[in-house]
Parts: sequence; C-alpha cells; structure tokens
Amino acid sequence: MTELLTSAQMRAIEAAAIASGEVTGLELMERAGRGVVEAIFEEWPELRVTSHRAVVLRGPGNNGGDGFVVARLLKEWGWEVEVFLYGEPERMPPDARANYERWVGMGEVRPLRSFSPRNCSADVILDAIFGTGLSRPVEDEVARILIEVSALNRASHKIVAIDVSSAVCANSGRNLSGALQHSRADLTVTLHRAKIGHYLDKASQWAGRLRIAEIGLAANSDKEPTRLVSANYLGLDRIAEVHGFLLDHEIEKWSFGHKFTHGHALILSGPSGCGGAARLSARGALRIGA
Repeated sequence: MTELLTSAQMRAIEAAAIASGEVTGLELMERAGRGVVEAIFEEWPELRVTSHRAVVLRGPGNNGGDGFVVARLLKEWGWEVEVFLYGEPERMPPDARANYERWVGMGEVRPLRSFSPRNCSADVILDAIFGTGLSRPVEDEVARILIEVSALNRASHKIVAIDVSSAVCANSGRNLSGALQHSRADLTVTLHRAKIGHYLDKASQWAGRLRIAEIGLAANSDKEPTRLVSANYLGLDRIAEVHGFLLDHEIEKWSFGHKFTHGHALILSGPSGCGGAARLSARGALRIGA
C-alpha cells in the first residue's frame, strides 16, 4: 500500500527524529536539498552532464531553506544560479536562516518582486516559496509570479516544485488562490512520503510528475507510525473510498473525466444468491468510472 501523510504527520515524524537525536534539522534540510537535485537529474539526465542555469524562488519557511540547499548544490555543480526571496531573512526559522547565510557567501539574494518570469532564461525554475504548511491564500505578488511562471514555454523552461506547488494545500489538494487555476509544475519532489493533497482535487494536474525523495526517515516512520503521529497512515485505496475519487494506479493520476468518459457496462446476473461475481464486476466497473 502506498502511504500518504498529512502535513501535521510529516512534521511530527521529523520532530520525533530530531528529538531522538538521530538527526538534526540542518541535516534533514541538507538531505532534502540533495534529494531534490538528484530527482532533477534523474528526471532530465541531460542536465547532469553540463552546467545550466537555475532560478530558485524561495519563501520564508523551511521549504525555502531546502531551496537554499538546492541553490548551493547546483552552484557547486557548476550551474549559474539566481535566488529570489519572498520575506525577510530575519524572520526565517533557524535552520533556514543558517542555509541562507551559507548561500550569501556564494551568491546574491534578490527580493521576489524583482523576478521577471518573462525575461527569465533559466533552464530550471525551482518553486520553494511555500511548502506543506501553507493553509491560507497566497498574496497577489506571489500569485502573479506563479501565473507567469506556469505560462512559460516548457520546451525551454522546466518547473520544479519542492513538496507541493506553492498555493496548493498539502492536505486537501485545493488551490489556495482562485487565480492559479492553470499553475503547474513539470516535476514535484516531495520528501519522505507523498502527501494526501497530491491525490485530491486537481492537485495531480498541477504537480506534473511526482517523485519521492528519501531523507533518512523511513526507519523511524515505518517501524512505529502510530507512535509518531496522531493518526494512522492513509492508503491510496482508503483515500479513494473516503473521497469518492478514482485513482489510476498505473500512472498515479486522479481521473477528472465526466460520467461518459469511461464507457458503459451492461452486466447480466443470475438470481439472488447466484450473482456474486456479476455484482463484483458491476462494482468494479463503477469504480473505474463506467
């Protein structure tokens, strides 16, 4: 069964690992950044071979701290990297601030409002503005930039989101800004486990291809998940049952078709007590959208 987490469960797992002394927050952030870079290279192997250009859009929280790690690692790989910050460095969490300081020794940090997607020549644009903790609508400034980024030509620009695309709720999959109906990434790299919101509403349309980056928490969470979080994991099958959505397990995408998209089924059954297989077939046809 594929396990899905809420944002609160993910925070609890990370907090438990840090409290146990097995890992620090800075180490988790470093692992997250390395996982994102590796996922980018696995998705587009040609980017590993030579240096390219990247723009990192990062926000005020730990998701933005992951973005600083990615920026530093790509810079060390030989890439040209520009970083744009939404928020004030003084208000960052300690681990994110530490990675901000590390990056400042390597490159400039510009305010997000100065970023112009239309004039951007980067091969990769990394969305690290907001992560799984976002629960409120995004500000107009961020919304405008995300809309312009999503409208770029994908033949020359690859959009990568850390954990979830900014403005998408990790728990519900809902778009937290009505203006971002078409905002999407080409690749979303989520950390440790997929989140429930990746498979609800229209989030899978915005996520692009979803990759999971392991950050060394598997041993903790798999061994005693209910001890670390307040509720058990939810599986994809349970999500589908609870929310009435269809999941195509082969491509891991929700179906957004209408009632005539998946064809019609006519099933002829025997009398009561003799048609169990037929009724199971009918249920299966219903579940796939017929």
